[in-house]
Amino acid sequence: MFFSVGVESPKDADTAYGIAVPAFDQFDYGCVSAADEQIDIPVMAREAILSIIEEMMLNGAHSVKDITDAGYMVYAANPDYTHCDSWFMIDVDLSGFEGKQQRVNITLPDVLIKRIDGFIQDKRAVYKDRSHFLAQAARHELANK
Repeated sequence: MFFSVGVESPKDADTAYGIAVPAFDQFDYGCVSAADEQIDIPVMAREAILSIIEEMMLNGAHSVKDITDAGYMVYAANPDYTHCDSWFMIDVDLSGFEGKQQRVNITLPDVLIKRIDGFIQDKRAVYKDRSHFLAQAARHELANK
């Protein structure tokens, strides 16, 4: 899932970059972090997002399906986020919060399997493996039902 991330640049050498992820405000969870170096901002943002989602799941009040992101343009216009002087989107894999993995036995034509594997080979940044691809395809179809 893509999340909008607001960044507040440090005012001096002794201050870290501030990081805010507003998508969790709707659940009364403040998702914030900091990074000493600019290169660490995405890592710290992803860690903060995963920590908040883990906390939400442990509390049992919300599911991954409840989470939505309005987009950085909406958040940038919000007076609560005027301190953020730049915005970016980060893709965070939330499939680990959907439940325990289960092995299933399915039958597909070998030509289809070869097409899937060829497609995945060119998109390793998007799909980890064949199972991940099939799970994403199933989520897509189920979301459009």
